[in-house]
Amino acid sequence: LIENKDLELLKKIFDFFEDVVRGDDLHLKNILTITVLEMLGNDIKILEIAKKYMGPQTTLLQKKADKDLGRR
Repeated sequence: LIENKDLELLKKIFDFFEDVVRGDDLHLKNILTITVLEMLGNDIKILEIAKKYMGPQTTLLQKKADKDLGRR
């Protein structure tokens, strides 16, 4: 994400994230939230790049993760 290269791979990764978020596996959603979405919020520049690839449900979950951590 830092270099914003390999756009096809980034799209596939974020499509996978969107599939996870839309799925029924709460444990997997929690893991995604903690390991990826919370970390993306640690760096605004990287988060802005990531937002270009996030689907609507992933975006909502990322915003919730930030809010839960007291960001924004």
